[in-house]
Amino acid sequence: MPGSQSAIPVGTQFSPDLIDLPAFLAALVEHSGNKAAIEVAIWSPAVRKKPKATSPTRRNSSLPVEAAVQYGLLDKSYRATPLAERLARLQPPGLYDEFARHILRDCGGLRVVEAVRQMEREELKITGDTLAQYLTDQGFPVTVHNTAINSMRMWLAKAGVFSDRGWEVNNDRKQELLQLGDNTVAALVGLNPEQLAFIEALCRIDPQGLYPAASVRVVAAQILGRSFGQASLPQAVLEPLKRAGLIEYHTKGTSSGKTSMLQTLPAFKRDVLEAFIKRTIATLDPALTAYFLKRPTDIYADMASNDTFIKGQALEAYAIYLLRLLGLRFVDWRKRGQETGGAEIDAVMTGTIGAMAAVWQIQCKNTPGSTLRTDDVAKEVGLLPLTKATHILILVNGRISGDARRYADDVVRNSPTTIFLIDKGGFDQIKADPADLFRLLREQAERITRLRHDRLLSNLRDVPTS
Repeated sequence: MPGSQSAIPVGTQFSPDLIDLPAFLAALVEHSGNKAAIEVAIWSPAVRKKPKATSPTRRNSSLPVEAAVQYGLLDKSYRATPLAERLARLQPPGLYDEFARHILRDCGGLRVVEAVRQMEREELKITGDTLAQYLTDQGFPVTVHNTAINSMRMWLAKAGVFSDRGWEVNNDRKQELLQLGDNTVAALVGLNPEQLAFIEALCRIDPQGLYPAASVRVVAAQILGRSFGQASLPQAVLEPLKRAGLIEYHTKGTSSGKTSMLQTLPAFKRDVLEAFIKRTIATLDPALTAYFLKRPTDIYADMASNDTFIKGQALEAYAIYLLRLLGLRFVDWRKRGQETGGAEIDAVMTGTIGAMAAVWQIQCKNTPGSTLRTDDVAKEVGLLPLTKATHILILVNGRISGDARRYADDVVRNSPTTIFLIDKGGFDQIKADPADLFRLLREQAERITRLRHDRLLSNLRDVPTS
């Protein structure tokens, strides 16, 4: 399992070029609970493919054992886990497939694979170190200058997820091992806690044929530890699951007093879904996962949707779209589009301007007809001690009041913080031509420079002469 310092398991002295996995697993099972005996066995020629030139130190001896614990093959008392016992009964290539499936689902492997695909789309150089840094910048910590990520790549390569020596992803192989397609993964990762609890309840019940949705809801409420909200079950829960291709449902409307009836579809694989929503989803970021399946035209279309779920996801994807345009990297969400019904979103991103590192605090408001006011800008400025941002970008699909613009001018004139404000006119320009984002920012940057220059001259004139 992932360690406390890194979101993926350690891999030192545990990689397929060093370890014979069938023999390694046999040693874990045979000497279960006896760490000293395990260490002797796994450094023997039967397990170790490449013997060390010198005898391993005490620290070296324990490294493969620590890796086995973090990969879920041993528990903390060094007893073989049910996973290790199950894998020990398999032979290659099926053994490597099952181990890779475990790595993807339970060890952060899917997040690593998705990050590689994202870096490919962004045309970034991919090495173990750059990938570790990319993931860390997204809030998924992976130690840089460490063997962990390369060891994981090598185990996944044994099952064909990666090429033998590089970072090229075989996406069909990944989907085959997961037993979930990319669109289904994106849909699942974007679901809220109530919708996920409903799926978990469905997995427990595993209904055959038509089944009352209200009965599933009762079990889901027990899983959540609280009752669902007041929103109608069909629109709040059933419709998103239908869009994900997991169920069909029929309803006669709330006025009839009769519960909706649902039926699971072939894509509803009980064992696959239960494992995924319980363990894998926590390692993935919904907007990052969904964004890389969307085109800009899809994002803009979804932002105009009347469905708040779709609208919220689209706004998150729009924030990531801006991130890529600006060459920034995602750090954290402060407020998500789904939490506000698609009305607004706040994100923190990092990047460089010239040779200077910068932190960007970005707010997107998808509220046509609304007006950004002074207190909206002041709220963003007030968050600076928390985000440590050097730049604030507020993009509004609406108007910006004159007072709000004057307040932003006062802030940039008297502090090192840079604030960019883009209204509906700018929003429409970026939609028509993404390159206009840079023109708008450059024009505002030049204006901010003049404001600061004028302030400096004013201060110099106020200095008393001797």
